[in-house]
Amino acid sequence: MQLQGEPEGSTVRGMAKPISAKAVLACAWPALLLASACLLLFLNKPFLVDDSYFLANAQQIARHPAHPTDFTICWNLGPDCTKISAWFSNALIGEVAQGYVLVPTVLGGAHEWMAHLTQLVFVWIAIVAMASLVLRFGWDRNHATVGALLLVAIAPFLPMASTAMPEPLATALALVAMERLAAWKAEQKWSQGSAATLALGLAGFARPHLVLLLPLAAFYLLDSTDPREWWSQLRRRFWLWTPVLASAALMAAIIAITREHNLALNPPVATSGLENIRPNLFAYLLYLVFPFPLGLCWIANRFKRRKLLAIKIGSFVACLAWFMDDRRVLFLAVIGLVMLIDLLYEEWKKAEHTGIFLILWMLIPLPIVYYTHLPAKYFLPCMPAVIFLCFRLMEGFSVRTLRVAATGFIVASTCYCLVILHADADLANYGRDAMYRLIQPHVSAGERVWFGCQFSSYWYAPLAGATLTFPGGPQPAPGDLVVVGRDGNNRTLLRFPHRTFLEDIPQIDSFGRTQGRGAGLYTNRSGYWMWVLGPGPVDDYQLWRID
Repeated sequence: MQLQGEPEGSTVRGMAKPISAKAVLACAWPALLLASACLLLFLNKPFLVDDSYFLANAQQIARHPAHPTDFTICWNLGPDCTKISAWFSNALIGEVAQGYVLVPTVLGGAHEWMAHLTQLVFVWIAIVAMASLVLRFGWDRNHATVGALLLVAIAPFLPMASTAMPEPLATALALVAMERLAAWKAEQKWSQGSAATLALGLAGFARPHLVLLLPLAAFYLLDSTDPREWWSQLRRRFWLWTPVLASAALMAAIIAITREHNLALNPPVATSGLENIRPNLFAYLLYLVFPFPLGLCWIANRFKRRKLLAIKIGSFVACLAWFMDDRRVLFLAVIGLVMLIDLLYEEWKKAEHTGIFLILWMLIPLPIVYYTHLPAKYFLPCMPAVIFLCFRLMEGFSVRTLRVAATGFIVASTCYCLVILHADADLANYGRDAMYRLIQPHVSAGERVWFGCQFSSYWYAPLAGATLTFPGGPQPAPGDLVVVGRDGNNRTLLRFPHRTFLEDIPQIDSFGRTQGRGAGLYTNRSGYWMWVLGPGPVDDYQLWRID
């Protein structure tokens, strides 16, 4: 297929071609500027939710680099403190890469700005790799610029980059792996193959579902979707799959070195089950339509091509779903399901290699439906596939229409991300400030203060002077104080039926909320929407005295 506006003989779209670093940076700088401007506003945002887990992981690695999961954490998902190795005993791969990344942060004093600057570096890497990948796939510089901007603007890229969680690292590794693999396929330079090997081998340790990048990479290196041609290509160019085989060997070596084997005293923790499939599948389909732009691009494409049967079916079923429980979720999930089936059918019928490759890349988070939750953040390493599919769906529209649509979406989506960032920063500041206000004055007065939940508490309560209490562990004595709130407060308070309420610190949702009461930026178990505006029951931090 001849690229519009490119000279005869240019690279077929979907096939890699050589590019220059200057061209990549020229396309990436708007997205680099946008991401930096947004994230630097929240450089000192307090740690929140799972940040404390990854920081604890980094502290363990700083002490024992070869035993990253040989430490105990008291998380609200279980009734007792648990060895992290038990969490990962049902899987070969644990989420340990982020812990290694955060080692300089914990050695430097665990300041918030250090962790956020580290995340910003991975954001920059992901943006540059995205711009390069767009060019290598045969799109022009305008597409590369827009692709990088879309990567930044689509939620939850920026909100997750303001945490200490592994999403920026996972996204950067996935993009570097695919970009270097595309370069390797086109030019066969061993430096490119080595970089692809390293990124592919490490990606699964950032988020375990990225181990599926290995078979995806093997498929990408094929030239056809016809299985009859695969064996012929493998016989002629078996060495082309060296990076994939080497990355599998690297992954196996890391597992052998870091995996804990003595789990007799730490039985596996259940983190999956059939009951998770329904809500997680709804979440997966919902995200494809909102906040991702794929649904809008699909509808626009089908209207332009007058291929309206899929839209009619989707609209009819979605209207029926509107009258059921969670109607907004079901409505969008049904649209997402019809869209996904339609795209799968079309690409399967065409048997076009690049289209099937992109669909497979987008499907990588789907196996997570069996896990305890499927938040939108797990999609981020697969966001390039969503963006490429949007590019393909919008082919044939006028340049002016595309420019207006892309600009409008990038602006609107960036504003949405900024609202999420502000709301999440409010929640993080509230948690940190509440810990210090409730704990420090009493500790200074010589009283003993305890805490028993996670979120902000797990990191900031010890810094304020409180001591962790959990079933089977140290317990407060009569007269001691206990801080609870945000999560796990009922579980903690039920252990102390004789208590007196002393004080609470109310939360004010000036920018809405990102967690709980229908909002689920970090987990769809608390809500399908990343941000919710409106009144709701308040779960304040509270201080109690044990009688």
